[in-house]
Amino acid sequence: MDSTTITGHAHAKNVRRVPSLVMAMLFVVVFVLLWASSCHRHPSQPLDFIDLLLTATLLLGLNLKNTLRIFFTGLGRRKKNGNNELEDIIRSNPHPTLICDPSGNTLIFNDSFADLMGLPPDEGFTVTTDHRTADWGLNDIFSRVRLGETVVLPEAWRELPAKHPKPHSRSVFLRVTFIPVRNTAGLVEKVFVKLEDFTEHKRIEESIELDQKRLRAALEGARQLVCEMDMTTYKMVVDLPVNDHSDTESTAKLKHHAAFDTLVHPEDWEQLQEQIRLYEADNGAHFEHRFRMKSDTRKWRWIRLRGKALSYNGNGNLKLAGTMSDITEEHEAEINLRKSEATYRALFAHAPEGMYLTRADDTVVCVNRSFARILGYDSPEEFEAENRTMPFSQIYLIPKVRESRLAALRNKGEILQMETLVRRKDGNPVWIAENARAVRDNMNEIVQFAGSITDITIRKHNDERLMHQVLYDQRTNLPNRSYCLEKLDQSLKKAAGDPNHLFGLMIFDLDGFGTVNDSFGHFVGDRMFLEISQRVRDQLRPTDTLARFSSDEFCVLTEDALPGDTMSLAEKIRTKLEDPFQVDGHEIYVTASFGILAYNPNYVRPDDMLRDAELAMQQAKQQGKNRCAVFSSEIYQRKSRRTIMEKELRRAMERDELFLNYQPIVKLDTGELKGLEALIRWKHPDNGLISPAQFIPLAEETGLIDPIGEWVLRESCRQIGKWRKTNDSLVLNVNISGKQLAKTGLEGRIYQILQEFSLDPGCLNLEVTESMAMSNMDANLRTLKRLKYMGARLSIDDFGTGYSSLAHLQRFPLDELKIDRAFINTINANPAKNRIIHAIVEMALGLNLEMVAEGIETQFQCDLIKTYKCHYGQGYLFAKPMDPADIEKTWIHPPKPRPTEPPRPQTSSTPDIVHPVIPIQ
Repeated sequence: MDSTTITGHAHAKNVRRVPSLVMAMLFVVVFVLLWASSCHRHPSQPLDFIDLLLTATLLLGLNLKNTLRIFFTGLGRRKKNGNNELEDIIRSNPHPTLICDPSGNTLIFNDSFADLMGLPPDEGFTVTTDHRTADWGLNDIFSRVRLGETVVLPEAWRELPAKHPKPHSRSVFLRVTFIPVRNTAGLVEKVFVKLEDFTEHKRIEESIELDQKRLRAALEGARQLVCEMDMTTYKMVVDLPVNDHSDTESTAKLKHHAAFDTLVHPEDWEQLQEQIRLYEADNGAHFEHRFRMKSDTRKWRWIRLRGKALSYNGNGNLKLAGTMSDITEEHEAEINLRKSEATYRALFAHAPEGMYLTRADDTVVCVNRSFARILGYDSPEEFEAENRTMPFSQIYLIPKVRESRLAALRNKGEILQMETLVRRKDGNPVWIAENARAVRDNMNEIVQFAGSITDITIRKHNDERLMHQVLYDQRTNLPNRSYCLEKLDQSLKKAAGDPNHLFGLMIFDLDGFGTVNDSFGHFVGDRMFLEISQRVRDQLRPTDTLARFSSDEFCVLTEDALPGDTMSLAEKIRTKLEDPFQVDGHEIYVTASFGILAYNPNYVRPDDMLRDAELAMQQAKQQGKNRCAVFSSEIYQRKSRRTIMEKELRRAMERDELFLNYQPIVKLDTGELKGLEALIRWKHPDNGLISPAQFIPLAEETGLIDPIGEWVLRESCRQIGKWRKTNDSLVLNVNISGKQLAKTGLEGRIYQILQEFSLDPGCLNLEVTESMAMSNMDANLRTLKRLKYMGARLSIDDFGTGYSSLAHLQRFPLDELKIDRAFINTINANPAKNRIIHAIVEMALGLNLEMVAEGIETQFQCDLIKTYKCHYGQGYLFAKPMDPADIEKTWIHPPKPRPTEPPRPQTSSTPDIVHPVIPIQ
C-alpha cells in the first residue's frame, strides 16, 4: 500500500473522529444568529421559527462540508453523491427556493418556486434576465453577492404570473434572500436564493390597519370625551382616545387636571359652580351646562358637559360622571344664525333685485323697495296695500304665464331665469327675469313662495338689435344665410304638410366682382351691393325673400312658384344685372351665374337644398359664367363621385394601392440608359387603374399631395439606391407639384430622405413644369436655388407649353429642359413645329442646358431630334413605363451601348395620359 493510500485512510479516520458535539454547536450558533436577526426585524411573524430552522438546515447542507474541510482536510477526499443531496435539500424546502450560478443561471429550483413563477418543469430560468424578475434590479444585487455579501431584498409587492386558469398577473408580497456559497478556494461558486411569501400576512396586517382606522374615525366622529369631576374639589379626569391624527382644535384635551378652575373661562367659572350646586341641592336626574374651556392650544372652546351624580364607596362624596363635547361650531352656528336672520332682513329690504314673499294661496306677504320700484310704485307698502286682496299673479301680462308659473312652483318647487312681461302701475309692460322657489314646512307642505325679479328691459332691446345683426347683413340690411336657412326650413315643413305648396330656390354669384373693389375701392363696391340689391328686389314679389350669403353671393327664395317661374325670374334678374351701373361717377358692368333648384319631396333639410343650388351655380360658372344652370341628378352624381374618389384616395396609401412605374431616359447618340423617371399609378380594387390626370389634381386640391409626394420621393429613392449599386451613374427624375414647391421646408425633407438612403443629391433630378415655376416666380426661385445649392439637379418639364420668357428662364438655376410631347407628336405633320423644336434646342444649348425630348414614338422622330443635337430621349420607342422588376430585367446592368435603332412597336399605342406635374412628391 503506497503512502497516498495511507494518507487518505488517515484523513478519512480524522473525519470520522470529528465530534458530534462540534457539529451540533455549529448548527446551534448559526440557527441562533439567524433567529435573532429575523426576530429583530419581524417580531410578529409566527412562522419564523420553522422558516429559520429550514434555512439553517439548508445552509449547513451547503456550507458545512466546506467549513469542516478547513479543519479536517480528509473530508474533501470522500466522494459522495453531493448533487443528489443538494437537490433533495432544495426540493424539500417549503419556500420557493433555487440554486443558481453567480451569473443568475438557475441550476436547481423546487416545485414551490416553479409554481410561484409559473414555470413548466423543463423551462430554463435566468434570474437576472427573466421578464418575471426584470424590474427587481438584480444586476446590482448579484454584483454584491459575487463579492461574498448576503443581500436581502425587503418585502415588497411583486407582479408574478397568475396561477391556472387565470390569464393575468397577480401581486405577491415577497422577501428575497441571496446567500453566496463559497468553494474550497473561498470563491463564490453558487448563489442560494430563497423567496418568502408574506402575502397572506400582509393582507391580514392591512385588514387590521383598516379596522383600526375605522375605529379611530368613529371615535373622532363622535366628538365625545368621557369625564369624571369631583363635585366638591372640582378636580376632573378626562379619558382621551389615542389618535395621532386628531385635530388639536377640536376638543379641550385634559388628563388628570387638578386645577380645573384654571381651565374654565373666568366669566363662566362662577356660573358653572352655581349650576353644580343647584344640581346637587335639587338632586336632579341629569346635569347639562355650557361653558368655555381653554384647549391645549390655549384657545377658548365652547364645551357642553352632560352627566349624572354618582356616589363611590359609600363615603358620601359625589362625582359627576358624564361626557364632554366640543360644541364651539354649534354654538357659533347659533350665533351666526341669529346674525344672519338680522342680515337677511336688511338685505331683503335693501337688495338691488326685486324680492317678494307670497303665501301658498298666491296672496302677497311682503315685497322690498326694488320690487316696488321695478313695478312703478313709490314704496313696498303702497304695492302691498293695493294688492293685498288680489292674486299676486295678476302682475304678469300674459295669462298663460300666470298659470304655468304657479303650476311649475307647485309641481317642481322652483322656477329659474323665467323671462316674461309684467304690468307696471301705469300699465306699461316691462321685461323681467324671475327666480322663485317653494318654501315647505316639516310636513313637506308648501307654506310660501319666495322669489326675486330683475329688470331686463334694456337687455331685451339689446338682444333684439343683436339678433338683427345675427340674421341680417350689415352692408345691405338683407337677410343673411342663417335667416335664409330658417325661412327655408319653414317652407320645407309647410310643403311636407301641404302637397300643393311649391317653392323654388336660386343662388347667384357675381362674376369677377373682386375686380370692382380692386379698381374702384371698397366704398364703390359697397354702393354696388346696394344698387344690385335694389335692382333684384324690384323684380321680386312680396312673398319672395332675397338674402346675401357672402360678399358677392346672393340667394332668392320664391314662395308658391312653379319650377318654370323660378327659371324665368332668374333669367329676368340676370338680364337686369347686365345693364350698366352708375356709381359715384363710374359706369360699371357686372354679370352673374345662377344655380336654380325646384323643391321636390326628397328634400327634408334646408342645407341639402342650399348645397344642390350651389352645385348648380358652380356648373354655370364652369360652363362660361353669366348664365343659369338648373340642378340635376347628374351634377350631384359628378360631385358624389369626386367626393368618393377623395375618400378612397385618402385610404389608397394605407391599403398600398399606389405604386410606381419607371420610364427610361436614354442617350440618343449611344442608346445608353441615362436615368429613370418615376411615374405614380393607382390600382383601385374595383375600378382598376385610375389615370393620374384624375386623382393628382384632386390630391392637390385636398392637400393629399403632401403625403403622396413624400411617399413617391421616399419609395423612388429607395429603389434607385438599390439600382445604383449596379449602375452608379443612374439619375432619378421626380416631379414636384406647385403645392410642394410653395411649402416651406421642401429642401430639408428632400435632404433627409437622401440621407436616409445614403444617396448623393446629384443623382436626383427634380422636375417642375414651366407654368408652375412662373406662377410665383420670386418664392419659387428662392426654393429652387436652395435645392440647387443642396446639390440636386433641376429640370423644366413640358417646356414650350407655358409663358416663360428667356430673361426669366436665365434666372432659374436649371440643368435640363424637357420638350413637351405635344411638339414631338406633331413633328411629322407640322414642319413649323419642327422649327420650334429646333429653336428650343438651340436656346438650351446656348444656355448650357441638357435637352430631353418627351414622347418619342417613331424612329423618324428620333432621327430628326438627333439632327437637332438633342441629348436625351424618352418615349414608347425606347420603353413604356415599367414596374421595378421589368426595369431590372431589361435595363439595370453595368452601362453598355444599347441599339441606336430600337425595334418599332408591333402595334401603335397611345402613351399614358400623364398629368403635367405627376408623379408628385
